[in-house]
Amino acid sequence: MLWYKGWLETRFRLLFALGCTGLVLFQLHLIPPDGKSKIFGILENLTPIILLMICAMLSGAGIVTQAPFQAKKGLQASTIFTLSLPVSRLRLLAVRAGLGWLEAAGAIGALCCAMWLISPALRMMTTPVEMLEYAGTLIACASAIYFLSVLLATFLDDVWRIWGTMIGVAAFWWISSHTPLPAFTNIFRAMGKSSPLIAHTTPWNAIAFSVALSAILLFAALRVVQAREY
Repeated sequence: MLWYKGWLETRFRLLFALGCTGLVLFQLHLIPPDGKSKIFGILENLTPIILLMICAMLSGAGIVTQAPFQAKKGLQASTIFTLSLPVSRLRLLAVRAGLGWLEAAGAIGALCCAMWLISPALRMMTTPVEMLEYAGTLIACASAIYFLSVLLATFLDDVWRIWGTMIGVAAFWWISSHTPLPAFTNIFRAMGKSSPLIAHTTPWNAIAFSVALSAILLFAALRVVQAREY
């Protein structure tokens, strides 16, 4: 029942997220077969922005019930019902976060598949294996953004969660790009210049860092949910 309930809350958000991917596909469709530099520009700049939008839309409102595209301050009436269900808060958050992550991963996978099919220029510059590696890299690195949004959802209203996600990601991008942090902490570079489509190698260090950071953010979200009074 929890999975079905989560699906009802996110299905229209998933459609919106899939619609956002159309912007990337439209830009790729306009690029001629010899437009390699333009493809690099889309992969480095536009694709990470679309991933941010997908993660912010699908990460949900924690264990709080939130109607699609009707973000409001405070608790909705159905939230009290959700919290009264005979299941733990840990399970409520795990199911909701897990469903949103699966939807985000599916949207990213669909984006990569459509990119390969719609762009002759992209097919000329890469192989199907590298495209598969690219999809895995995007899913792994975007997971850190997703679970940051999940954590913010445990103590912020949905509107502020979206803004907080964008501000937090922008701040992390600036810090990882303009400070002497280890290169593997720059997950945005791993999704762009260091991605399998451009560097022709898989950024395993950045992937491992993103997965570890995602686990830390999820654990923190679980601790907040267990301690918070609703």
